[in-house]
Amino acid sequence: MTRCFSEAIVVNRNVFGGLAPPLGAFEQSSGTPPSDPLAIALERMGYGTVLLGPLGEVLMANAVAIRLLQQEAALGSPTLDALASAVRRLFRRGNAPLPAGADTYVVIPRDEKRDLVLHAVSVRSSRESGAETLVIMVDLAGSPEPKPEVLQRMFELTAAEARVAIRIARGDTPADIVKETRVSMATVRSQLASVFAKTQTSRQAELISLLARVSVLS
Repeated sequence: MTRCFSEAIVVNRNVFGGLAPPLGAFEQSSGTPPSDPLAIALERMGYGTVLLGPLGEVLMANAVAIRLLQQEAALGSPTLDALASAVRRLFRRGNAPLPAGADTYVVIPRDEKRDLVLHAVSVRSSRESGAETLVIMVDLAGSPEPKPEVLQRMFELTAAEARVAIRIARGDTPADIVKETRVSMATVRSQLASVFAKTQTSRQAELISLLARVSVLS
């Protein structure tokens, strides 16, 4: 799957247009140029993306990558230099050198939650951009979530049913939902049964898988 991302970048050499945005662009566009469909799709799927130059300099980072670097690599203000240092620290945690265009997988162990996986993919880009490596960051402890309004439109869920679906997809139990929302267990079970029927799922695992796929549309 990741190989397909790499091929898509090769086909469209302008997919990461505006590779080195000013710092303000991180705040204005969540670290991703609004016209970049690939980076937007990756972010919606919950993947962090960092584009590196030949010397390991950061040319672009999306909001998910910035958040993960702040959590896992002590990133402060997300300047390009600070981002590059944080990326190097993260690779050192995985006992791996910063990739120089190689197809590399690095697993970052974490206490009390699932690992963080880095996949460095060699990319060919225009000479003007200077891009050499795309680092895709996959947080195995997280799961992408669609927006409630998307679930309402796609599956004709009510607002309450959409909220229950997302809570269940996060790993919450009906008892957790009852405790936090203070609605009855009968109501939550009724809403969950309706969610399963409308989404044509029958188990929590199926619902989680479905919502992860739908999240790219949010």
